[in-house]
Amino acid sequence: MNQQQFEVIFEKLTNRRKEVLQRILAGETDAEIAAAMNIGEPSVRKFIERICQEFGLNSEHSDSRRYKRSELVTLVAKYKPDLFGEHQPHITHQSTDEETDDTNISEFILQLLSTHQPINEEFTKFLTRVNFNEQEKKQMSKALNKIGYQHYLNSDFNKALSYLKIAVELKPDFGSAHYNLGATYEKLDNWNQACGHYKIAMQYQNRASDAAINNLARLEILQGRNAEAIELIEPILSRVKDNTVKAALHKNLGWAYFQQNLYAQAKQHLSISLELEIDYAPAYGLLAQVQEAQGDKQGAILSWQHYLEFYSHDQQLNRVRWKLPELEVWKLNAMRNVNKQNLKNCEIPNL
Repeated sequence: MNQQQFEVIFEKLTNRRKEVLQRILAGETDAEIAAAMNIGEPSVRKFIERICQEFGLNSEHSDSRRYKRSELVTLVAKYKPDLFGEHQPHITHQSTDEETDDTNISEFILQLLSTHQPINEEFTKFLTRVNFNEQEKKQMSKALNKIGYQHYLNSDFNKALSYLKIAVELKPDFGSAHYNLGATYEKLDNWNQACGHYKIAMQYQNRASDAAINNLARLEILQGRNAEAIELIEPILSRVKDNTVKAALHKNLGWAYFQQNLYAQAKQHLSISLELEIDYAPAYGLLAQVQEAQGDKQGAILSWQHYLEFYSHDQQLNRVRWKLPELEVWKLNAMRNVNKQNLKNCEIPNL
């Protein structure tokens, strides 16, 4: 089906069928639709069946009313999302065992989300109007966070934003979603929003909290607030268990100390970072700069070579989809210094 075919079928629906469809999109149960339209529940189910037939939604799952609702929501979200905002009754969500097949709206919304359709403003309003219970909010938020993270990995940051914002709205204490949202805002150069969500994620002592502190410290360093970055990192180092996060924290500590011209401390933390992650390119880039500042030219050249090797390897493996600006600057410095050394090695001595 294409857009034109959908519009033709929708316009041919009777007013009663359009009303049933709009009430389904508003999250009403069969019982609520029946009461509002002064008809019986069997009539509501018949309306839904006829609407599905009109749109060609006859499948092996056709005996499942829940599946029909799911497919209708998915279809409308794709071709006519503005319908989500046309009907806004007061929604109450039932969850009794007897009504599970008819009223578990979270399941067919999750079915819709699994298609990775973009989240538009009207669908966002629709989600926030539904009175999910706490378990459903947790389930929905996890699904939204997962999809948003996948879009983030694909560098589709605006689409990632649309999913992650609803994830934290449904579950404000979801630390991982706040971290992902902060990282997404950072990629969109909205540092104020990024810092705000990193600070929320910091409240929960888990991997996302540690990673949020690391990212926030990096932003502090980029703004010249090196002492603040050190104050963020040092208190948590002893508790961090994840070696990848710990390596990044030591790297940022080394960076902050380097910016303060405290080269011995900087080198110490960068060395620890590389002990934890032997192929960690950013630590090599900073170590090279520290060695240059200390007058260790040969050591710096070796570190620059390692930096170019591992940074290039990361990019080839798509581990670096969005390039941190400082890494690109360090890459230019590395290439200049290594090429200069290679030319020097190739010089013919005077006879």
